[in-house]
Order: sequence, then structure tokens, then C-alpha cells
Amino acid sequence: MTVSVLSPSWLFRRALLIGGVLMAFVLAPAEVTGEPKLKVVETIETKRLPLVHADWPRPKDPGQVFFIQRSMNRNTVVYRARYGEDGKILSNRPLSAYWRRYAEQGQTRKLKVVEKLFAYGISARKSQTEQGWIARFAALSNLAPVLRQEAPFKAALWAQINGREYRMIYGYLDLDETGMVPKVVRLRLFTFDPKKDAYVTHMISVSGGDIQ
Repeated sequence: MTVSVLSPSWLFRRALLIGGVLMAFVLAPAEVTGEPKLKVVETIETKRLPLVHADWPRPKDPGQVFFIQRSMNRNTVVYRARYGEDGKILSNRPLSAYWRRYAEQGQTRKLKVVEKLFAYGISARKSQTEQGWIARFAALSNLAPVLRQEAPFKAALWAQINGREYRMIYGYLDLDETGMVPKVVRLRLFTFDPKKDAYVTHMISVSGGDIQ
């Protein structure tokens, strides 16, 4: 009877292969479905900020410029501007994102690598045409708001939608949870229009790609 002895190098290569397959399986939905298509299907003006869940906690963190709630639970992604000691936005990394785990104890938690790369991460680059930074959400790169400083330690995200500019307040993701992995079917974007002194809710359908 012959007993085969597997070399350490073979086992290492095998582990790398299995690991690569697993990572491909985990990341595939975000990579192969392509860029989601966004379409504003309805715009609603109100004098007060609408709250999807009035009983849910809402973050009010230092430097906060935007947050995202989801229909699946109370956990919220917070986006904040980063400042230096002089109150000016840090040019090398002006924005950061993290969890507020309201479904637990409300503690903060860093985004996981997959969440940062393919879902809730955000990046920004200095604008060449105006004062501010052009921000990009990982899963919605075609929604490119501008981060502008308004005062020391104070900034806001501004989005261009149908030719008008709005200050972003928060977003709410309606999820389809019927499959193995939840996917976004609608984004409700809550903004403020300073020219009309009104809050504006943009109902945005999401299709042609999965935000998971």
C-alpha cells in the first residue's frame, strides 16, 4: 500500500486556490452586475424633514455630513468630514465612513473591507473646477456629490439632481430580502433646497446592478 505525502508547498497553493474561489464567490455580485442605473421617479417637497422611521435613532456625530439607513434594521452608516486642528478639511482624506450599530448598543464600528470596496465606502478628490471635493460612493459612483467647507469644522455634501443643487441630509435604502443576499431596489434621498427653503425627497429606482 502506497501512502501519498502532500508537500507543504502543494498545500499552500491549494489553500490559495480555495481562498481565491471563496473571495470570488463573495465579491462576484458587486463585480459582475455592473454599475446600477439610477432614475428619479418622483420628487416631493415638504416644509419638514420626512422621517421614514420616526422612532429610529438618528446619528448626530461631530463632522457628520450624511448618513444611510436601511430597511433591514436600524444599523446606520455615517459619513463625516475630517478636519485638521485649524478646522479646515483634510485634503488627503476629507471623508470617512463607519457604522453606528443601533441594532446593538449604538456603538461605532469600522466598515469591513468588502463593505468599504463594494457597498458603503466613500472616496473624494479635489475638484478642478470649483471649491471642494468630488465624492464617490463605492456602489453608486454615478452619484457624485461635492463636499464643500462652509465654516471652520463645518461642511456639507451637495448633489446635482435634474439640474438643481441640493444639500444632502440622509438616504434610506429599500431592500429586497427575498434572495440569499439582500439587494437595493430603491433609494430615498432626503435633501434640502436652500433656494426654496424646503426639504426635497427624491425617490430613486435602482436597476441594472446590485448594491449588496
